Amino acid sequence: MNNKNKLKTPEILKDAFWKLYSEKEISKIRISEITNLAGYNRGVFYLYFKNIYEIFDVIEKEVMLEIKEMSQLIQAFIIDETYNQEKLSVIIDNYKKNEKYLRVLFTKNDNPRFMMRMKKMLKDNLINEAKKANCHNENIEYYIEYYVSGVVSLLIHWFIYGSKLSVDEFSKLVVEITGLESVKILKLIYGKD
Repeated sequence: MNNKNKLKTPEILKDAFWKLYSEKEISKIRISEITNLAGYNRGVFYLYFKNIYEIFDVIEKEVMLEIKEMSQLIQAFIIDETYNQEKLSVIIDNYKKNEKYLRVLFTKNDNPRFMMRMKKMLKDNLINEAKKANCHNENIEYYIEYYVSGVVSLLIHWFIYGSKLSVDEFSKLVVEITGLESVKILKLIYGKD
């Protein structure tokens, strides 16, 4: 295996795993299925991953980092109180890059851990922003819970019910639905009230 193929191998293994994971529960996936689908022998898998759960964790961590970045863009988009096509296109590109993962993670019922971790990461991020902005509202965690729960619920609903709206239409709708309340909450968090 040359160096160029070595760099692609983990990605090929992750893609093969994800194809299987999108069709069945993680506990029912075998390493031999992943390597057969990827076109490698079993030993190659162990050069990069200890087990099936580690490959899932690697993918989940990559997606979580992207979600964190995307959430910061969305917050900036909402707090501007203007429809900014440039910011929206960055959000859309970020979404498209991760769509195959997000679609499965948001709609599979066998992994509630992802949803809990994602909400916690988003809430922790906003709590840190509130601290940096010296937000003294004693109920700020309730505001954050409301905001994060609402936006995450909208995303899940969109994924489960077939994404009839384009990403652009959905982004505009989120801003419209969350509207002034989200702007007020984000301004409170970021100390801009």
